[in-house]
Amino acid sequence: MKVAKARKQWMAFMSVAIGMVLVLVAAGCSPQVLERAAIRQVSPIVSKETPAITSSATKQPVAESPAPESSLQLPAVEARTGAAPAPKTKPTADLTAEPAKEPRTEPAASKTAGKPQQGRLVMLDPGHQRQSNNAPESVGPDTRETKPKVSSGTVGVRTKKPEYVLNLEVSLLIKDELVRRGIEVAMTRESHEVDISNKQRADMANEAGAALAVRIHADGDSSPKTKGFSVLYPSASSAAVKPIASESHEAAGFILEHLKAATEKAGRGLSARSDLSGFNWSKVPVVLVELGFMTNPEEDELMSEAEYQKKLAQGIADGIEQFLKSR
Repeated sequence: MKVAKARKQWMAFMSVAIGMVLVLVAAGCSPQVLERAAIRQVSPIVSKETPAITSSATKQPVAESPAPESSLQLPAVEARTGAAPAPKTKPTADLTAEPAKEPRTEPAASKTAGKPQQGRLVMLDPGHQRQSNNAPESVGPDTRETKPKVSSGTVGVRTKKPEYVLNLEVSLLIKDELVRRGIEVAMTRESHEVDISNKQRADMANEAGAALAVRIHADGDSSPKTKGFSVLYPSASSAAVKPIASESHEAAGFILEHLKAATEKAGRGLSARSDLSGFNWSKVPVVLVELGFMTNPEEDELMSEAEYQKKLAQGIADGIEQFLKSR
């Protein structure tokens, strides 16, 4: 009986001891197991289909396991509490990021340029050039008279500006005005370093088949009081230019009237000429605009003012446009 009783006590003791050991073992392992489970749950989930959008904004690091900027992460609190993971969604765009720039393309034509009018080419001839060419040249096909091929022109009495410079300045403004209106323009020169005779300038307009040739010059006189613009055209007395005399006269009239309107000045009127090589060799309608007198101190200065040059260009362009529309 004593043996049996002792065996029962020993077994009870062992049961208690084993139970305590199991409790201690369980208590020692559980935190590690839970910690490993938590670490596995907060590992970043990377979307291969849609990488996250990054920006220059500062990224907030995740304490448990920092992830690359291009990854998506579930909130750590959801992982630790065992909540169901959030479904994969496309990331929203970062509003602080710089928007993508559209590729730049150059416009095919200037926004201010009109549609070119076919068969309406205007030849602008800025008179003279830096170096004169005094070699003789026939004034026309039906005369033996000769003149120097081309001179350098006059000089502003007050501005000291050469005429060939003024002529090109205004011609370029006229060109811009005409192109803006969709009128095709060619020029005999766009620099001062050329050697083009007056006959050659007429030939250029002929070969281009210009609807109108417009020669731009400035005047000079022995009297400093003489002033005012004028428009010249070929005289019908010359057999060589008779076919173009009427149209040239008409174009000259349009330009003169529009110059008056643009500048609010009376001008000196129209003048028919038979002694100009640039007229006599021309086979297309042609006019010559004298912008004013560089030998008049006030007008010399006026013709170099940007605003007045724009008015001159405006009036000449208006007259040219009216002539072209009348054809």
